[in-house]
Amino acid sequence: MYGTKKNQEKAIRYYNKLSVIYDYISNWYYKKARNYAIKELELKNGQTVLNVPCGTGVNFKYFNEYLNNSGHIIGIDLSSGMLGKARQKIEKNGWKNIETELNNATKINQKWLEGYRNEKIAVDAIFCDLGLSGLPEWRNIIDNMISILKPKGRIVILDWYLEKPSFRGDFVKWIGKGEVDRPIWQYLQNKVSDFKVDYSFNYGGVFVASGSKPS
Repeated sequence: MYGTKKNQEKAIRYYNKLSVIYDYISNWYYKKARNYAIKELELKNGQTVLNVPCGTGVNFKYFNEYLNNSGHIIGIDLSSGMLGKARQKIEKNGWKNIETELNNATKINQKWLEGYRNEKIAVDAIFCDLGLSGLPEWRNIIDNMISILKPKGRIVILDWYLEKPSFRGDFVKWIGKGEVDRPIWQYLQNKVSDFKVDYSFNYGGVFVASGSKPS
């Protein structure tokens, strides 16, 4: 969803349509990276986790395996089609600890957190799943995510990084409507403590980067 407002609107329409088959693609292609990434969140019972963007809610069941259906899961996405699928999962599984919101990731900041449900919320963990390669102002989004984490809270990013131009990179850009050469994990590295990155997934194209908010 990079570029102009027109490009973003076009991408949203694309993801609304893609939501019909997104689970099949995501569960097959990103399963290993996703399992590793969610483990890196180090979730514990009763914690609050923010998933931006949450897509069709493919991560929700994994979150709840670690949370034992406790705590609070907040899913944010800009595609109503994707969120529709996520809400179907919530209803089907009877999850009572998950809420979703149609919103722009660039708007998720300290001000948003302070106004969320008019409650004081401490965010323990944030998962940015295949979004920062396509969203505008991605550096600001990372900064905002870290700002709303509580001290020593965890942030994990799963995304693409292919430094050199290639047919594979062009194909991923076409499918995902984003960029594949943004230095996302490199930027995160200078913002967190306990930084770690594994870029061995999917033959080296997909990385998982993690770290903690300095106390």
